[in-house]
Amino acid sequence: MKRFATVCLSIFLLSMSLTASAQTTVIKAGHLVDVEAGMATSNQMILVVDGVITEIGKNLKIPAEAEVIDLSDSYVMPGLIDSHTHVTMTEMPGADINDFGSYYYTGLIETTAFRAIQGVTQARSLLETGFTYIRDVGNNALYADIEVRRAIDGGWIPGPNMIVSGRLISPFGGQFQMQPEKPGLGNPEYFYADNPTELRKAIRENIHYGATVIKIIVDNQPYIYSVEDIAAAVDEAGRVGLKVAAHAYSPEAIHNAVLAGVASIEHGNNPTDETLALMKEKGTYLVGTDFPASRSSQAAFERILERNRRAYAAGTPMAFGSDVVYSRPDWTRGELTLEFLESFTEAGIPNDYILRMFTMNAADLLGVDTGQIKVGLAADMIAFEDNPLQDVTALRAVHFVMKDGTVYKQDGQFKWETPRNMNNPRRKTKRSVLKPRTGN
Repeated sequence: MKRFATVCLSIFLLSMSLTASAQTTVIKAGHLVDVEAGMATSNQMILVVDGVITEIGKNLKIPAEAEVIDLSDSYVMPGLIDSHTHVTMTEMPGADINDFGSYYYTGLIETTAFRAIQGVTQARSLLETGFTYIRDVGNNALYADIEVRRAIDGGWIPGPNMIVSGRLISPFGGQFQMQPEKPGLGNPEYFYADNPTELRKAIRENIHYGATVIKIIVDNQPYIYSVEDIAAAVDEAGRVGLKVAAHAYSPEAIHNAVLAGVASIEHGNNPTDETLALMKEKGTYLVGTDFPASRSSQAAFERILERNRRAYAAGTPMAFGSDVVYSRPDWTRGELTLEFLESFTEAGIPNDYILRMFTMNAADLLGVDTGQIKVGLAADMIAFEDNPLQDVTALRAVHFVMKDGTVYKQDGQFKWETPRNMNNPRRKTKRSVLKPRTGN
């Protein structure tokens, strides 16, 4: 009995110690943006404990141990999400994504190690700009995206939380024209798979190395994946709870992918109205990667606007994705990403829906516990001075960034310190989209 009492006391003291050491923060939000309702509520307080939102209200009791962050002069909303990034891919000088030869040359010359180094810089830039979650969908050489994610999760570098695809899976040739004397030049950037059996094998290999989403290239060649091919990929990925993102441009490829049950259409430049209606019915997200006018001809930009108007009018679910792989002097990757806002504002899409594309819609697509400021969700938040419901370009002036309850930017200054133990994440979360392994 005495031993039992001693054990109970030890457990109690341990629980008290863990409670006392909890990281507690209270944020005073002058205007709290509810992206789902499309409105802002004044003078709210947000209680964050160990990276999770635990209470929201006007007059919360502030715990004695809490750090108080005063954002009473700001608009506070969920952290941004980019559903289509390539943080380990930057075109070499002179390369043009519309010139596939030059684009291919970039992937051919640069090593996986150099691509990972690029990812370190691009990930930090996106976090500093307000992106607290991203989905990286390929062009990562030999799994550079997975290594960047591991470094972020382990506390080695700052960056958004990441969903990663590993190698791109495509029919023979990928996105380029091969030549018969060197058919392997597309590797390791692309994993060629030309039937359901090969697709399943490629997916298993990507999952083995750490992919948390599967990206397939449906078209870009005269031969495209059939509904049966894509359905096999969806089935194989679904066995471990992963979703499939489908790169598709042509009307036929888009329709095949939607029928087969993919989670999202990437690019999707020219879907028919029938396909847009089917996407609404099946809940398939359009991640349009809608390049701004600065990266498009006027005719191409008008086509982007026309497709966005049709998709919005049809009620097709839409999530934001940028597809930035280029650079511009004096611009960061984060700034280039937010330039894409004009592709939605110029199309006449309402500000509140654009905010949902960047937050809760994208979170739903990724299947992650963020995207809104609600009790029980991760404390991913940003702040800025102007009302984004009136002018969505207010997102370009983020002065505060919190990810998982940790502040990375405050008063416009980026802040990050190397943790003492860099082998473990800053905070243990239940964010893995992989089911736990079982058995021996």
